[in-house]
Amino acid sequence: MKVLTWNVLHRVHAENHGEPAIHRWRDELERVRRVVDLVSKALRVDGFEAVLLQEVSGDVLESLRGHLPMWAVLNHPYPRVPRQKRPGAPMRDLREHLVVIAPEGSTVFRARTFEGDPGKGVLAVTVPSGLVVASTHVSWGPKGEAQLAALRELFHASSAPVCIGGDFNAEREVLVRAFGADVVVGALPPDSPRTRPAEGGTGGADIDHLLVHGAELSDLRVLDHHGLSDHRPVAAAVVKWTL
Repeated sequence: MKVLTWNVLHRVHAENHGEPAIHRWRDELERVRRVVDLVSKALRVDGFEAVLLQEVSGDVLESLRGHLPMWAVLNHPYPRVPRQKRPGAPMRDLREHLVVIAPEGSTVFRARTFEGDPGKGVLAVTVPSGLVVASTHVSWGPKGEAQLAALRELFHASSAPVCIGGDFNAEREVLVRAFGADVVVGALPPDSPRTRPAEGGTGGADIDHLLVHGAELSDLRVLDHHGLSDHRPVAAAVVKWTL
């Protein structure tokens, strides 16, 4: 099963923090269209069966549902609505969501906002084949440590194999220590582009990951995103899992 995870960058966060992607894509309607086109191509053309998204605005969510009527587009809204600190591009719906796009018949297994951070959480979905796939966004630093513990519990809450993807705000070594030997933390090829590019265009960090329990990962890679976000998509195949 091919899975993709991507932090698509909420417009309000981008403008509040001056992210370069917003300077390249000043028209938010056009950026939303291009984000949805990339996700649609991954599902319809490239053979992905689950897409795990973070920082999804209400505008992006509405467009995804309009363009993907034959897929389950499941969401978890945060209680916090991002607040614009400076004038920016117009948006219809500022709410922020975690999203999992999966085959029809998929159902929510677990959805929660992490305690102590109303803008971070996890959305886990059971797909018709029985696999559980989850989108997560984890805080940086000490808050993130408690959130990783909650995700570790999720791996064992299902009798089925689990794949979690998302923006962990931490490098792979942190996750390896936090989850232990029974969780596979995907390792990108050494020549991969950084998942979180530096503002100058070179360097950066790898803080977006795919993890599995009860399965393995193959063909792990970073995809092109045409500068639409401050994060690049990460893709892999979940293999050797049985129910």
